[in-house]
Amino acid sequence: MFDKLLSLIDRGAMVDILTVIECSSKDDRMIGRMIIVDVDGRVEGPFDDDIILQIQDIMREIVWVKPLTFSVQDQFGETYRLFWDRTTKRPHALVFGGGHISQPLVHMLSMLDFHVTVVDDRPEFSNPERFPLAEAVICESFSKVFQQLTIDKDTAIIIVTRGHRYDLDCLHATIDSDARYLGMIGSKKRVREMINLLREEGTSEENLRRLRAPIGLDINAETPVEIALSIAAEVVSNFRGGSNLPLSGMKEGV
Repeated sequence: MFDKLLSLIDRGAMVDILTVIECSSKDDRMIGRMIIVDVDGRVEGPFDDDIILQIQDIMREIVWVKPLTFSVQDQFGETYRLFWDRTTKRPHALVFGGGHISQPLVHMLSMLDFHVTVVDDRPEFSNPERFPLAEAVICESFSKVFQQLTIDKDTAIIIVTRGHRYDLDCLHATIDSDARYLGMIGSKKRVREMINLLREEGTSEENLRRLRAPIGLDINAETPVEIALSIAAEVVSNFRGGSNLPLSGMKEGV
């Protein structure tokens, strides 16, 4: 089991690790036993199919943001309490658009330990000199670049292009993706127009609700750096499960 776990971690894969920490019988031989669930949902562990199915159902219902515990029961009434932890790979931020907001945004995301990729179709806005902290800068059209990109549950998609048509290219390619965060810049009127168009094209309401637009948290941002800060804060909050509320207004112990 440890060899399997180390192999997955060495490949940079996300792995869910469930450890038995309590059982209802006096037989404690199961305590400390592990179950491993890889990114494709494959399960390895000491339980039968009934318990495995329960675990898979619970993991689909709960959005993991930090270690937690839950209980399952076998066909003989034995109850097991499991500790659920996860190894996560470094998150990836895809920034579409290399304009004046993207420069400070890429700098902030890099400092926050995101693997950052910048995409723009203009050479003067998509080069390493402009984004020295980005790990990849791609000069390609927004409609074609997705053939080169991988989007998964550890991806933040940030759409800050220079125009409506380019935003739409990016949304068409990402609205149905597994990205954890999907945000697009724009006025409320422009955002409504884009959402209505996607709805008419058949995009589900569930996927439309995932879109954070206008992008960022409300800090009354005006300058490019302030807008970048509001975007970076929303991305971090999304990945960490934050409430977006001021800490001074939260009750003690919450």
